[in-house]
Amino acid sequence: MKDPELSPQATGPLAGPSVDPLVRVCDGPDAVRVFGDLDIDSAQPLYSALREALDRSADGLLLDLRGVDFCDCSGLGALLRIRHRALAQGKFIRVRGARPQVDRLLTATHTWPLFSAADHTRRRPGHRPLPDLRRSA
Repeated sequence: MKDPELSPQATGPLAGPSVDPLVRVCDGPDAVRVFGDLDIDSAQPLYSALREALDRSADGLLLDLRGVDFCDCSGLGALLRIRHRALAQGKFIRVRGARPQVDRLLTATHTWPLFSAADHTRRRPGHRPLPDLRRSA
């Protein structure tokens, strides 16, 4: 029997057994786990699933990337697009648990700060900033 915590359930447009990445809403409506490779084949389905989750969220999304082994420029582009949409809605996108390859990509492209609590995004009145979760396990 599979552990439900380790077996992701797809939501929205990613429902289906063979589509990567998988996105699973967890720990409340604003926390999302992402699984699989973020590349040219998965960038649009990823963006669509995150857009649905973002539209349902009150303040934004906390993306847990512990299940992501690989991310190329297309995957990064999808993350940047969803961040842009979040900012337009006065919301945030935060990233935690990035594995080494994803960490290197975000570091090399100088985009880590865009997904941390220290960024300079517009905040809704009364919004509490989240702690910087860059190095969370």
